[in-house]
This record gives sequence, C-alpha cells and structure tokens, in this order.
Amino acid sequence: MATKKKFLVVTDLDSTLLDHNYNCDEAEPALACLRELGLPLVLNSSKTVAEMENLAMHLGLHSPLVAENGGLLAIPNESTGDYSVQIKGLPRKEILEAAHNLRCQMGYKFEGFADWSDQELAERSGLSITQSKLSRARLATEPISWNDTEPQRLEFANQLGVLGIRMLRGGRFWHLMGAPDKADGIASALEYYQEREPDTDWLVIALGDSANDTAMLEAADIAVVIPHADGAHISPKAPRVVHASFPASKGWNAAILLLLDECREHCSTSVSYTHLTLPTTPYV
Repeated sequence: MATKKKFLVVTDLDSTLLDHNYNCDEAEPALACLRELGLPLVLNSSKTVAEMENLAMHLGLHSPLVAENGGLLAIPNESTGDYSVQIKGLPRKEILEAAHNLRCQMGYKFEGFADWSDQELAERSGLSITQSKLSRARLATEPISWNDTEPQRLEFANQLGVLGIRMLRGGRFWHLMGAPDKADGIASALEYYQEREPDTDWLVIALGDSANDTAMLEAADIAVVIPHADGAHISPKAPRVVHASFPASKGWNAAILLLLDECREHCSTSVSYTHLTLPTTPYV
C-alpha cells in the first residue's frame, strides 16, 4: 500500500521546455526546485536518444528518456552512466522501406531526414551541424517534410496505416512511426519508478505544446498546455488541465512553480483539482 505521494514530471522538449533557440535557461528556477525536492523529471520527445543524452547530462538528470515519440525507451545504467535502449515501435528501416516504396509507386512529394545531409537538415531546422548529426541518428521514426496536397497526405497516411505505421504532426515535421506514442512513454516511466519506490503513489504532471503531445497529456493526472507564440494551443482532455501563460521555457517554469506552490500550500488539506483531489499527505 502506498504510504507517500510524489509528483512525476514528464515533459516534451521543443517549444515546451526548450525555446526556439533550444535553450531552457528561463526554466531554471523550476528545474532547481525539482532537483531540491528530489522529484524526477522524464524527457519525452520526438528527439533521438543521442540528442537527449546531452540535454539530460546538462540538466543533471538520471531518469529514463522516452525518445522518438515513444518509439524508444532509454534506461539509465547507474554503474556506467550510459543508457540501455529498447525499441518499442517498428525499426526505422521498415518505416523507410514502406514510405519510400509508396513514394516511388505513387509519386508522393515529401523529403525526410534520410534524404538530407547534416548540412541540409541544419539549414531546414536551425540546428547546428553537430545537433543535426545527432538528430539524424534515428532508430524508430522518420521525420518528413510534406510537400504535396492534403488529400494526397491523407491517402499516404491511410496506406501507411495498413502497414502499422502512423503519421503524426510534430512541431516542425510530420513523423512516421509505429504504434507506441508518448502516452506509452508515461506508462514506461511510471513502471520504472514504481519498481524502485513501490510505496510511492505517483501523480503525473505532463507538459506539451503540439498535437503529438496530446496522448501524453491525456495520460497524465495534470496536463500542462504550453501555448505557441501566436497564442494557439491544443485542447487535451485530462483530469486537470493547466494552460501556461507564456510559450516555451518561460511558461514551463511558471506552471511547474505554480503547481509546486499549490502543493506546499495545501499539503495538509484535501484540495479539489476538478476531478482530482490532493490527499492530506505531502507529495514531497
């Protein structure tokens, strides 16, 4: 039986924890608070493990990494400091074979990471050459730039679906991927921490900004929606939905600090969070 309650924070990266310059300095107050309280932070992104390892090291994290939109799970090895990687979805080789066959047969107009050099991806994404190299080191997904009509895209997506491949909109690109998604990443993270702290009742806070974050947000107890710079935002259905006031890391920081402050303020009372009730025991 669980004897204590803690927050487990699961976050998207691009335009959520990271700003358009791939920087998270404005989130440092909240990140420092999570570290001080010993609350785990799990990165859940369309990025590759190679990209996320560097960020995790920079942030001082020793938690699992959910990479490539849930297609990969990287478990930290406490003795060596590296990660053991598990492919949860289809191997990228199978995705590329299916997509490229359809492109040849049907004449669909798209280009993907497999078609570009590190230099070309850098020019299209704003990444550095080094970052582009890491971003192209994919094992379970293929991001593409769709250059055809919307009816053609829907036809392409339906044909891929027959083969067990999904086409999901991300912040910059469309992502071709297998069945697992970011919600499966939450399940994997919960399993990891439940095994290590069986007496803890975990309350999941998830933060995201785009359509490919919706499943993750809806699998959380508290969904934090980060708006885009133009004010546009997604509308997930979760027990509690918090809309951040600012885009990217500034909004991320404010939302996490707000939730932690609420917890501190009400840790000795039962407080209703719409359909969610905070128990009388502290989360930290």
